[in-house]
Amino acid sequence: MPQPGQKTVTVSGKILSRLEELYNSEKVKQPSISFASFISESALIELERRNILREAQHISIVAFGDDSVILKDVRKKDRLIEVQIRNRRLKCISDDKFDCIHVGFALALPEVRKVLNK
Repeated sequence: MPQPGQKTVTVSGKILSRLEELYNSEKVKQPSISFASFISESALIELERRNILREAQHISIVAFGDDSVILKDVRKKDRLIEVQIRNRRLKCISDDKFDCIHVGFALALPEVRKVLNK
């Protein structure tokens, strides 16, 4: 019986086996993570990924420099959006955020990943 504010989810045996494999791999990196936490985090990451993919179709890269990425967002009337790279972190200047869709889009760019991994 789940506790108040929680739900029980049923998955097929095949999916459960795959989730357990992924969990065991993750447990090596994060020994204190529980299976429930792993599933919850994975579900939230997947929902965010789907949201980014849905919104990313409206964004394109215009230019890339050593410390910034210029994007065009058609939802914002084709306005140019600057995402700055500072101290291995990204910040959207237009939204004044570290976690908006523009930052997520920029993080997916191989050029940005190279700069962040230096």
